[in-house]
Amino acid sequence: MRLPVRIAWAGLAATVVGCGHLVVLHDPLSASEHNDLGVAYEARGDLDLAAREYRHALRLDPRLARARVNLGNTSAREGRWGEAEACYRRALRDDPGDPDALNNLALVLVRRGGDLAEAESLARRALARCGQPDSLYQSTLAEVRAARRRGARSGPAGEAPGRPR
Repeated sequence: MRLPVRIAWAGLAATVVGCGHLVVLHDPLSASEHNDLGVAYEARGDLDLAAREYRHALRLDPRLARARVNLGNTSAREGRWGEAEACYRRALRDDPGDPDALNNLALVLVRRGGDLAEAESLARRALARCGQPDSLYQSTLAEVRAARRRGARSGPAGEAPGRPR
């Protein structure tokens, strides 16, 4: 007869019973801590693991706008602009003044050929909300304005928006 053995794995209390079965009994991490873990994964380039942690955070707290923005950032980095846009719009429903969601949605609209007037409005709001002139927000506004001057419906396929936090 095999007795269960307690182990600690990635901060989770778990029990191993028999061969190869792991049962999670308790996840001690909060939604915010799962978001932070996702940020760490994203910083080292593990976008799949980062996205998994952001989704876990959102299961624990569906209104955690920060995790929703970070999930949008992972989608944008992989060129999934529609998913990124949906994440940023949902984050703005939960936190209408989030400057990163405003800024990143503006960039997505430029990248996927969306409404450039809306993109400029979003970029202006992000810059106004950030409290200080931030080069990231300034550069987004400049990119949106350049796209509008060109009359383009889409911008360059440059760097994806976002900085996880």
